[in-house]
Amino acid sequence: MSPSRPLSPAALATASDARLVALTRAGDERAFAAIVARYQGPLARHCRRFLSSATADDALQQTFINAHGALTDPRATLPLALKPWLHRIARNAALNIARDPQLEFGPVPDDLLGRESEPEDVFARREWFDAFVEAIGALPDSQRQVIVRHAFNGDSHEAIAADLGMTAGAIRQLAYRARGTLRAAA
Repeated sequence: MSPSRPLSPAALATASDARLVALTRAGDERAFAAIVARYQGPLARHCRRFLSSATADDALQQTFINAHGALTDPRATLPLALKPWLHRIARNAALNIARDPQLEFGPVPDDLLGRESEPEDVFARREWFDAFVEAIGALPDSQRQVIVRHAFNGDSHEAIAADLGMTAGAIRQLAYRARGTLRAAA
């Protein structure tokens, strides 16, 4: 097959992730559409683990916007494996939407907290969880960003420091203060 001849839709649908990434990087929008078609369902379910259906759709859309931007940016590093990379982007998009102070969240669903035999246990866990979420929201923005990226996203202190233009020691200090505040609130 010659490189100048575009792949058919059937060939794109069966192409490997690496091939689709390479084609997208080369400017083939149909290759990116094949990525969207392949991962839209799994990523939508992934976003719904964190958000309601309406806001999960927003997170899914943001996921593909971010992925497209990264895949078409010639300076960006290509992902080693597309599936976990897309799931990471989806998780980050969902968490960013969940942190939006303008969103009104309903009560935490009972099944998220687990099943307890006594209603008092469920009530106590629910109160603790609500207080913990409120405490995270009350943290200063810099502390909240560090604790969420490190604890929930798994980012290293060094990576966070590089992104924020700070030293790793300063990031560790922010994380230490955030954990202390959260412990006191719990």
